[in-house]
Amino acid sequence: MNETAQFVSDLNVARFLEKLRSERDPGIRASLRRLLVEEADKFGRSAERLRNVQQYTAEGRHQIEMQKALIAKLKADGQDVRPAQRTLSNLVEIQRIFEEYRRVVLNSIDRNRA
Repeated sequence: MNETAQFVSDLNVARFLEKLRSERDPGIRASLRRLLVEEADKFGRSAERLRNVQQYTAEGRHQIEMQKALIAKLKADGQDVRPAQRTLSNLVEIQRIFEEYRRVVLNSIDRNRA
């Protein structure tokens, strides 16, 4: 795999993730999800890609925990938590996408070994 192409792909994935975190329009979100999976799948389903996906899922779990802590703090301070809850919902959706994609990559790697 070309290192430059991989770098560009990783940047695209990061850009799609950033947009998904804040986008509220369902149609745009659906397009971003599709683009994200297509970009993540661009270089196949290899062990290297699996490592990248696992890194994204680990980062996602961390972001979800941080967002939950923020929501708890906002609630304790009597502030409006709706924007923070929407962000949490987006983060959970992104996490689900990566966890599902991780399973797809694992299954593909297992089939290639057989």
